[in-house]
Amino acid sequence: MRGLGTSLHAVVMRSASRREISSWLARWFPKDPAKPVVAQKTPIKLELVAGKTYRWCVCGRSKNQPFCDGSHFFQRTGLSPLKFKAPETRTVSLCTCKATQRPPYCDGTHKSERIQKAEVGSPL
Repeated sequence: MRGLGTSLHAVVMRSASRREISSWLARWFPKDPAKPVVAQKTPIKLELVAGKTYRWCVCGRSKNQPFCDGSHFFQRTGLSPLKFKAPETRTVSLCTCKATQRPPYCDGTHKSERIQKAEVGSPL
């Protein structure tokens, strides 16, 4: 009889421990990611170097636009940067409104009424 009680106690303790871990993970990695926010209403033109890997900010919260500075993690957005490698050295316009259909490149969406009316820092 004692063996049954001991194993039941162990099962309950393992289950409680899993709940604590999963609640901790849920705080840092939410199931439903936050929406990106408008970082700026114009793209940033810069030269990308062939073969270099970049991390484009998806969340819009980075202070190092258009690149990621880790803000998505510390603000618990559930979003991750878009990692890409420049195929050639050239000047490009990278999106900062975060509404482009061709990330990380600007497609002109920032000119839309929806983006122009949005507050910088507001969710899309």
